[in-house]
Amino acid sequence: MTFGVLMKIIFSLIVLATFSFSGCAGHDKAPESTESIKKITDATEAPPAVEEPVNLDLELASKLQGVWKQYFVEEFNDSRAVNVMVFTNRQLKGKGFGCTDDYFSTAIDSANFRLGVCRINVPRNHSTGDLSFTKDQRESSHDYFKILGQKELSMPTLVDYLKKSKRSPLLFVHGFNVKHEQAVLRASQIAYDLKYQGPVVLFSWPAGAGDSFLDDKLIKRTYDANLKNAQASITAFKLFVSNLIENKIIPNIVVHSMGHQVVLPALFELGKNGQLKSNGQQMPLGEIILSAPDFDADLFVKNIEVIKNLSRRVTLYCSYNDKAMFASETLNSNKRLGGCSYMEGVDSINVSLLDNSTFGLNHGYYASRPILTDVFQVLLGIEADRRLFIRKSDPNSTEKYYLRQ
Repeated sequence: MTFGVLMKIIFSLIVLATFSFSGCAGHDKAPESTESIKKITDATEAPPAVEEPVNLDLELASKLQGVWKQYFVEEFNDSRAVNVMVFTNRQLKGKGFGCTDDYFSTAIDSANFRLGVCRINVPRNHSTGDLSFTKDQRESSHDYFKILGQKELSMPTLVDYLKKSKRSPLLFVHGFNVKHEQAVLRASQIAYDLKYQGPVVLFSWPAGAGDSFLDDKLIKRTYDANLKNAQASITAFKLFVSNLIENKIIPNIVVHSMGHQVVLPALFELGKNGQLKSNGQQMPLGEIILSAPDFDADLFVKNIEVIKNLSRRVTLYCSYNDKAMFASETLNSNKRLGGCSYMEGVDSINVSLLDNSTFGLNHGYYASRPILTDVFQVLLGIEADRRLFIRKSDPNSTEKYYLRQ
């Protein structure tokens, strides 16, 4: 065999070996290529779904919208008529039930009481706390309070009306030196400004100065006469509240000034005598709101457990700057509750920071915008330390909270 032929044979064998090796290698790597393609495909697929974070504010707001739609049914965005249900032990001047001072005096009727309804136009343009009243029906209904109607009622009729409302009535008890007409208008103003959704009931006890010029000027004589009437009105108030409770009507009670001389002793007696009892978790009374109480502070502290066991909550508005409280402390020779007193289980709120020049004595703040704003939140069940403009008082203070300006 020649050298040239030998070289051709060797070259052919090398080519054949190379081709076989490449083919075998390609066949061996095919599974690896498929796996690589699978990995690439998997990498391009969408990542697993991630749950959206929950926004608690939006979730709660959505739930509350449904609640508010059910709670706020009555609208108070314009001038409107407010029905004030009235229970009074004032002495009649003439015949029949009425809503002005022409019908009821400042004297007490110890043997009788009367009930009725006063339909009051509350103007949309009134300033909070203002009671601009006119008897001229031609005057603007957007600027003046007016009496639109009045009707005498029986106790069964009144109770039936309250039961059918299926809402807690707001029972308002006015204070010192307030005549019948002013009490009715004030009840309508408070109900309107609170956008109160239930019935409003006024206990009009015989307060106010006499009709003579001297009666109006002799404050000490008026104070003594009003105090005597307040204490003589306890029995009538007890009767009325007992009637509500017996019919399973749960009132929220708002009291001002000397009205506490009527309300607090009545509730103390009802509680101690067992006439008002809680029914499991259900209290016979709702919110009790005490504003500028002209009442013995020590006597209240001794009996506070009675009130706490009957009501959902007790809120006390008091002030160091209440000039009427200073005068009362001098007259009665004891500390008055409206001057601020600390006690467990009561949300005592000092409102001394509020400069309310409208009312002069800093005693009529109960009908002002800051107080009604807080009362509105109280009636919604919001705890004191979660309400707007409330701050805690310093340790060892005579109250738990301050209402800020």
